[in-house]
Amino acid sequence: MMPRAPLERSDKMAASGKGPAMDPWRIFPEVSPEEMRAAAERQAIKGKLRAAMQQKLRDPYAVGNFEDPALQRWYYVRNHQFDNFKQTPKTSFLGLAFGVLPLAVIAWVFYTDRRKMKEDWKKGIGRNKASMINF
Repeated sequence: MMPRAPLERSDKMAASGKGPAMDPWRIFPEVSPEEMRAAAERQAIKGKLRAAMQQKLRDPYAVGNFEDPALQRWYYVRNHQFDNFKQTPKTSFLGLAFGVLPLAVIAWVFYTDRRKMKEDWKKGIGRNKASMINF
């Protein structure tokens, strides 16, 4: 009787009932090989750019500022966010719901509490222990 050859990893997984090793073509069948190749090339370009940026950032002899275009775009948008703001029904509702309405509710609560406290003073009851404002 001849000894059996050791099983490959995918054969072991298939033998255990879990199926073969991960195959990207089975997981993403709608992605063509050209698209996968293009994505891999983009990732390689990003990796090279990232390595170059890290090298520039860590250079102790570098002179001047390091300019990152993505950070500059982010800062520009952050500082000029209201230049192109358009008022819509949604933004109007959010402004009322989170800006005006809470202030109006708080003002109304303080006003009614103060009015009740003054009525109690006029009646001679004294300080209302259940009052929200304790002066």
